[in-house]
Amino acid sequence: MNTNTFTQTGKTYVLSDIHGCYDEYLEMLEKIDFGPEDTLYFLGDAIDRGPDGIKIMLDMMEHPNIHAILGNHEAMALDALPVLEAIRGNANTGVTAGDKSKLKKWIVNGSLPSIIEYTSLPDGDKKRVMDYMKSLPLYREIEVNGEKYILVHGELGNFSPDRPLEDYSRSDLVWERPETSTKYYDDKTVIVGHSPTIISLDRSGKIFYGDGFIDVDCGCVYDNVLGCLCLDTMEEFYVKKAA
Repeated sequence: MNTNTFTQTGKTYVLSDIHGCYDEYLEMLEKIDFGPEDTLYFLGDAIDRGPDGIKIMLDMMEHPNIHAILGNHEAMALDALPVLEAIRGNANTGVTAGDKSKLKKWIVNGSLPSIIEYTSLPDGDKKRVMDYMKSLPLYREIEVNGEKYILVHGELGNFSPDRPLEDYSRSDLVWERPETSTKYYDDKTVIVGHSPTIISLDRSGKIFYGDGFIDVDCGCVYDNVLGCLCLDTMEEFYVKKAA
């Protein structure tokens, strides 16, 4: 189910695109004083590019109040890891050219640190990570202080205000990117990651506010900051990428 329906007493935060920056992730949790009564929605891309993506994912799995959605890097991992395991196990007779292209796509997009981490895990933890990624929804709908939000990794690609959310494809939701001129709904706000504001949109490197959407990916892994937004107060929090 993609709608947040449980009773919440603490604050609600949104964070995206940690990309292996584990120390910055922990520092952010400390900075917002994240406690068991609070809720953190993570918009995908814990893994790849940086060194500790699987470690971040394993930590998130231990927090029942951290709710993640699927990012394009987790989507690539789901497509590519079975291929990688087949090749590593010398069982690649059934691996097709299309399968190999999925693995190549993931590698080109910065997966090497995650591959090193994943392949070093015990088999039980490998299964836990795969099961966790498979469980991630493509979007979530939540309401905070009477304001309605749609949380998604990339954007609502091929958007129409009358199009039901369940009709959007995985590609529409995890790969497409909004532009500064993008307009969504009048009565709800779409919150995205995926497009680091240090190199896209207004290139400010801070949380970006568009017309009916907010981008919280500030490009931490690109030597900028990890951004987090409190939806109760609209307060912004930033952690600088360690040197």
